[in-house]
Amino acid sequence: MIINRDLAMLRLAKQESKLSDFKQVHMGCCIAIKNNVLSIGCNGEKSNPMQCKFNRFRNFDKPEQVIAKQHSEISALSKLPWYVFENDFNLKRATIYIYREHKDTHTYAMAFPCPACMEAIKQISIGRIVYTIENGIAEMKIA
Repeated sequence: MIINRDLAMLRLAKQESKLSDFKQVHMGCCIAIKNNVLSIGCNGEKSNPMQCKFNRFRNFDKPEQVIAKQHSEISALSKLPWYVFENDFNLKRATIYIYREHKDTHTYAMAFPCPACMEAIKQISIGRIVYTIENGIAEMKIA
């Protein structure tokens, strides 16, 4: 169930999406446990080694020729602070918020994670995803 805290975190992801330098689409992401923001990120033109690693889950015909442009989820996941891992945070309680809007109408657009980002989210053990869809907001719990 989407609650007010989810809407507030999506607003933060929306603000982060405005920082994207990717020409086709601007996406923003926020990772939080309750009201505590752990990390934020946006998609961009630069590459990211973590993106390169997980792109193998995207089933490209020639993955070695793909330029690994940074996705907003990978950006946020790669910026998680060291203490999350050093102190064995239970990220099953964390939610990743993913925001995308249409360029021309500024209405919600589908922001469900690609296979590469989904695999990264699962490996880091984040428990819930909240993302924009064409006509609103959806959520998904990760087992």
